[in-house]
This record gives sequence, structure tokens and C-alpha cells, in this order.
Amino acid sequence: MPVLVLAAAAVSSPLVGQYALTGVREAAGGLELGADGRFRYALSYGALDEQAEGRWRLEGGRVLLTTDPAPKPPAWTAVAAEAGEPGVFAVLLEGPDGRPIPNIEVEVRLKDGSLEKGTTRADWLEAELDGRTPVAVRFHISVFDVDSPVFPIDAAKAGRYRFRLDPRDLGVRDFRDWPLEVKGELLSPPGAPAGQGFRRMEVRD
Repeated sequence: MPVLVLAAAAVSSPLVGQYALTGVREAAGGLELGADGRFRYALSYGALDEQAEGRWRLEGGRVLLTTDPAPKPPAWTAVAAEAGEPGVFAVLLEGPDGRPIPNIEVEVRLKDGSLEKGTTRADWLEAELDGRTPVAVRFHISVFDVDSPVFPIDAAKAGRYRFRLDPRDLGVRDFRDWPLEVKGELLSPPGAPAGQGFRRMEVRD
């Protein structure tokens, strides 16, 4: 069976073991290649924290990583629209538990084609319209480079809009045969500077 062949190949591979990220300033990360053909990965870099697990194989001098099971992308929903205060546009982004989610970028497109940008708060984000008309809203999570759908706005009917974000597997890296070049004790992403990548950790008794 293919699964048994994969596991047997992995067991005999000298690449099985634990690796630590090296050559990247202000970042910490690790990679574990298991004898069962599975891997575990984690990275912390500034505000970014991501992780993954799945299957690995060796092919043509490269380790290929594939996240398994595949992560589910975040789900965005327009929850409610209310009249609100005249001349004021307000947006609230909440989580599955109903609590507001702060620090998410908001982009509001106006009828004249211009854009206004802001950041969600732990309460309603409000702005004076001053005669301007919003026509669409989009959210952006910069640390994961994730965008919401573009939500249309009907300012004639409502001025307060509530949206919901279900993160699901946000923060799980979706590897699909992500290659790491085998350079001795270093597993290096393509194009990475010399010495940058995951270096095998010494095993001490």
C-alpha cells in the first residue's frame, strides 16, 4: 500500500529529526520530520505566529511539505445592519462568541471611488460622513495577508454594520509540496540567503 511504502522510506531516512530556524533575525521556529512520514512546523516572527502539520517526503534533493488535513480558511459574515445616527457610519467586527475583535484593518470604499482606512476597536468604529457615501467595506489581516470579501453597503438604509469573523484555521500554514533544499544539516527554502533555513539540532544523551 502507498502509505506503508511512504512510512518505510521515511523511517530509513537520515533526515528524520528536529530542526531549528537559523539565519532569520528576531524570529524563532522549528521543524520536526517524523519517521512516520509526518511533520510538525512552527514559526514566530514579530506579530506572526503560525504552525502546521502534515506529510513530508524526499524528492530530488528536496524535502516537500504538505499540510494535512488542509486548513479551513476564515469565514466572514455580514451579521446585521441598523439605522444608526444620521451622518455617522459605524462598523463592528465580532468573533464567533460575539465579542468585538480589535486591530483588524478596515477599508471603506466611497461612492466617489476614494478609500478610507481604519482599524477595528473593542467597540464600534465610527466616522463622520460629511456628505460622503460609503458603498463597500473590506477587512484585511495584514499579518496573515488575508482579506475578507467585499461587503456592499447601502447607506440609504443603514449606517451601522456588524460583521463576524470565524477564524477557523487562521494561523495554520497551508503548505502544498513546499520545498526545502537539503544542504547537509540545513533545510533551506528556495532563494533563501546562505545559511538561512532549518538546521538539524544535535541530539544529546
